[in-house]
Amino acid sequence: MTSFILLLLAATPLPDGGEVLNVAPDGGVVRTLVPEATPGAAALLAPELVPGPNEVVNLTPPSLSVYKVNFPAEAALTGGALGLALVIDLMVKPTLEGDVSCRQHVGNGRCNPADLWAVDRYAVGKVSKPWGLFSDVAVYSSIALPVIYLGIESLVLPTNTPLRDWVGDLLVISEAMALTGVGQTVMKFAFRRPRPARYVEVDAATSSFDQELSFPSGHASMVAAATTALATTVFLRHPKSPVRFVLLAACVLLTVGTSFARVESGQHFPTDVIIGSVIGGFSGFIVPWLHKRRASPLVRPIAGFDPVTGASKIGVGGTF
Repeated sequence: MTSFILLLLAATPLPDGGEVLNVAPDGGVVRTLVPEATPGAAALLAPELVPGPNEVVNLTPPSLSVYKVNFPAEAALTGGALGLALVIDLMVKPTLEGDVSCRQHVGNGRCNPADLWAVDRYAVGKVSKPWGLFSDVAVYSSIALPVIYLGIESLVLPTNTPLRDWVGDLLVISEAMALTGVGQTVMKFAFRRPRPARYVEVDAATSSFDQELSFPSGHASMVAAATTALATTVFLRHPKSPVRFVLLAACVLLTVGTSFARVESGQHFPTDVIIGSVIGGFSGFIVPWLHKRRASPLVRPIAGFDPVTGASKIGVGGTF
């Protein structure tokens, strides 16, 4: 995806008429770290920054970020959530004893496949190391994609605060992922649904506690959270960009591919990955949306009191 964007930037012709001067609404100049790439990048990634015909001055926001971020508070919340998820996964889970928690045992501790929904019985007996590897790579790719994509924008698009834009928006995306991680971990421990391997006839039942943590899928939820948060960020930043649809399609494909891989590898049931994707997608949308900068209202209430005459007034005012 990143290579595709870079190729498009290189292939986009620069507009005639010389350098475009990006001016902030307050009259200041909005700078770019890589000004040579700005005209082509703006035409592709951010058409709203491209001036009209015969214009060399364009009113440009001084910052790319569309979020209001309290850095200390957001960093503490994100770090705490990630730390809690890691402690549970790396320190608590390995100390717990495994047990077969299915409704019906069919010989040797095996769970009865008849207890499953028809759609979930598809996953019973599935085993694939390549698909398991693919799902692991997909998780790391979903983490790297926002870092690279937003980093490119901070380099080639006009902004006076490139580092703050990059770090701040990544912090919002990381918060969505961290809260998803905590949520899906709590649900795993609460539901303790056996994985598909519990429903396969074996000589000896497995005793790993991880085999009791099938619902929901952590891989699917984390990928969905990261990709949805990135897509939401780009849609809010550049409402006219055609690239946002390409990015959205790539995010959907990565989430669907991860979900499919988790089922094919025998790690999860279809309902695990569906619910996991919904959880991650919800968090990936709602966390950025709650951080969105609020525009000043067009209509405002007005109230006043004159202490000399004792007269008071109330009404509305604004810009029309």
